Amino acid sequence: MAQAGARPPLREGNPGTLPNTKVPYQTVAEEQAAREQAVTEQLKVWRQHLPAIFQKLGRIADPRRPGSVRHRVVVVLFYGLLLFVFQYASRREANRHATSPALAEALRQVFPDIQSIPHYDTVERLLRAIPVDDWEAVLQDRITTLLRKHAVQQYLVDHHWVVAIDGTQKFARHQPFAPEALRRQIADDVGLYRVYVLEAILVTGQGLSLPLLTEFAENRGDGDEDTKQDSEQKAFHRLARRLKQWFPRRRLLLVMDGLYPNGPIMTLCRQYHWDFMIVLPRNSLASVWDEVAGLIALDTEDAQYTTHRWGERDQAFRWANDIEYTYRTAAGHLVRQRVHVALCQETWRDGAGQPQRALWAWISSQPLSAANIVARCNRAGRHRWAIEAEFLVEKRHGDHFEHAFSYDWTALKGWHYLMKLAHLLNVLTLWSTIGAPLLNRRGYRDAVGFLRDTWTGRWLSPQFLQAWCIGSLAP
Repeated sequence: MAQAGARPPLREGNPGTLPNTKVPYQTVAEEQAAREQAVTEQLKVWRQHLPAIFQKLGRIADPRRPGSVRHRVVVVLFYGLLLFVFQYASRREANRHATSPALAEALRQVFPDIQSIPHYDTVERLLRAIPVDDWEAVLQDRITTLLRKHAVQQYLVDHHWVVAIDGTQKFARHQPFAPEALRRQIADDVGLYRVYVLEAILVTGQGLSLPLLTEFAENRGDGDEDTKQDSEQKAFHRLARRLKQWFPRRRLLLVMDGLYPNGPIMTLCRQYHWDFMIVLPRNSLASVWDEVAGLIALDTEDAQYTTHRWGERDQAFRWANDIEYTYRTAAGHLVRQRVHVALCQETWRDGAGQPQRALWAWISSQPLSAANIVARCNRAGRHRWAIEAEFLVEKRHGDHFEHAFSYDWTALKGWHYLMKLAHLLNVLTLWSTIGAPLLNRRGYRDAVGFLRDTWTGRWLSPQFLQAWCIGSLAP
């Protein structure tokens, strides 16, 4: 990965409009050079990450009958990954395009032992038999490797990794496609069956987001669970437990939205020794808001004030430390928490020159001061939006997050993790020194389309690809 100062910010973290310009190339030779340069950066990422991914995939036990196997497990799963790397909208579309002779010939130059092309129904059948834990191990291995790199270390905030957590709906149907799907009655005779996921991602101040964990909200059917609905907060407790197992000693700062400022979640974070900045809605934790208002009105040392200029916005920060918050557990025990509240009043002028203002509020696990409040609010709390931007990219910019690639619950999870792995590879490609200008000029979806068309449009000579040969798919 290139140093941060050498690259422009990622477009997926930048809400600006794409430039309305013509193709910048004057000749076919210029376009050929640009395409080769972009694929060179992609192949650098592939060479760095795919051998380790293939090694992990190669350890997955083949559940198929030995006499019926035509394609090796690694080849089948690699083509499943390509569906999302090249952003095909469905298995049917991937069958029409990813199995073309032109693409197969190009891929064989980089991976010489690809001798056959699987049908995407073959990928689906294999995914139905692969445990989700195997996919998590592949993704976690890549993220753990990235976190050791110096280029990523610079994104720490007060020596903490910033992790955003939020939930979103993947898709919904009126037909009961899987017993694990969440159910909601929307009329006397109409039900809605939903796939809902809770995501944890590593966020930075420059637009780079790395997927960490996915927790599916699901009705598991053990005991009385078949009559109870899972929820985002229940899923959070499972995800938090897995996150702690993965990072038992790493310092994390969790940023979450207004669903999460409650006693049990704050207690759990403190048990795991995690820092947090949680959005505090005005209609939540009335006793905390009352004490904040009282401290600010008294203008005590526990409710102080500072200002800051952030881009084109003026920020006025107030904070109140050591507020006691009490809640009662399900068992009836009274638990006291000490929390700290940050308020940020922003003023700016819109495009028409009209004055605008907004108030932001967070609950902090650490005491606030003039020395840390700007960093905790602007570099951590404010960047909770990065997970919303991530959902937007995956849903609307070509990753087809909301498409039902399968109605089998195990395969559905497998396709989801393939999407996450492919998104990671594409983001690392477009985060590079060469890829970032392409991303800022074209946007995420069109930049990936540019790479896909380069592979399938016979722009790449065999000699060029052979120079980048990654080698065998074997583990």
